[in-house]
Amino acid sequence: MGKWDHRDEGKRISQSVLQGKTTEDLRISQRFLQGLLSLRKSQKLTKTYIEGTKKAIAYNGTNKVFVDYRFDGTATGRLSCAAYSAKQAMGVSFHTLPRGKTSNIRSLFNCPEDSCFITVDYSAMELRVLAHIAKDGNMQTAFTQGADLHTYTARMLFNKQTISKEERQIAKAVSFLIAYGGGAFNLAETTGISVAKAKKIIANYRNVYPAIFEYMKFVETFIKQNQYAYTIFGRRRNLPDIASKDYTVVNRASRQGLNFTIQSTASDILLCGLLGTTRRLREEKVKAHPVATVHDSIELICHKDDISRCLEIVYDELVNYPFVKDTFNIHFDVPLSIDAEVGFSFGDGVEVDFRDGKPQNTQEIMEYMSCEHS
Repeated sequence: MGKWDHRDEGKRISQSVLQGKTTEDLRISQRFLQGLLSLRKSQKLTKTYIEGTKKAIAYNGTNKVFVDYRFDGTATGRLSCAAYSAKQAMGVSFHTLPRGKTSNIRSLFNCPEDSCFITVDYSAMELRVLAHIAKDGNMQTAFTQGADLHTYTARMLFNKQTISKEERQIAKAVSFLIAYGGGAFNLAETTGISVAKAKKIIANYRNVYPAIFEYMKFVETFIKQNQYAYTIFGRRRNLPDIASKDYTVVNRASRQGLNFTIQSTASDILLCGLLGTTRRLREEKVKAHPVATVHDSIELICHKDDISRCLEIVYDELVNYPFVKDTFNIHFDVPLSIDAEVGFSFGDGVEVDFRDGKPQNTQEIMEYMSCEHS
């Protein structure tokens, strides 16, 4: 490393800072730094989402937030979402709204009193697409049997039935890393395991899902020969960088091609489901309409009287995908699956229990709505 190796200097600075400090001093410093990071995160959330939303509402003169969706905003064909304004960025992008329990920003966005939000999210969509296009029998079997893919994969990788939370997380990480061209170093960095262990896990993964690696090799060879990648829907992405003499550039183009075949296909399935759902809602005069799409999910606003019928239509269009079958004559080798939620805000609600395409917990949903509005 020579003159660029500053590890000794860093060690010296660290030791000088810690010299004479008690354990209690260090605890206080740690709490201070944690509080500071939390404050900065809150400030960013406030500035980006709360202040942005207030500006958007003041600008358009309503209590609604509008966004711009673009078909040409991404290389994969996914819809991109940006804050809406004629001249300047205002409002928020729904694609970047924080998820999880650490932030309740999503709950700021509510629907009219006589209506609710219906959030429908494809389950493991991109891995289902990969299982279909790679024709991997083991992965297709897992989805066909309705198994949790990551638990199924972990059992195969670690050769045991009882799987820990950490082992399932490793199985999940390796599935996505392999699907998008990652390797042992990426897996080790993501999961905290050693590179040697990561290499062994990837070797086991190759034995469990051999067709995935065969498909990846096919895509890489095709891109090198043709300088583009394509999807089962006919969408195409040109990749001239594959002809570069720079290995890093070539490797990036190869990963982009593999990503494209998976993400673009998943995106087109969602868009077809969105089109089919919108058409059916209009034809059947159901008082509901889509208001947002975020990655593999669709957000609708639905009148409380039409919740059950709206859910049935959404389920049929997304899970049975008639629009895809009728328009493109495509039939998937694995079943598609969705998770759905009904609520009054963008951030929470009641999970829908589907059986044979119909919601089974309608009474629970209606009780939730009554409590919320009482």
